[in-house]
Amino acid sequence: MTRRRTTIEIDQQLLAHAKAALGSSTTRETVEEALRRTAAQAGDEAARLQKAQSVYLDRLSSLVDLDVLGSDEMWR
Repeated sequence: MTRRRTTIEIDQQLLAHAKAALGSSTTRETVEEALRRTAAQAGDEAARLQKAQSVYLDRLSSLVDLDVLGSDEMWR
């Protein structure tokens, strides 16, 4: 793991709320936990969307009339 010192401005009230919500005691611990949770949530959401898309594509042939799609009737 690579670490790098970074200087950022943080809303102190928001930081206090985040510390309380996460049960952390330091700013660094709070920021790192928030980043971990955000990354995990994004990964979970991407997996959920991928699964939903796969289910939709598997059902697609039952949702459309493929004969109509392949005919001139499609454009009427």
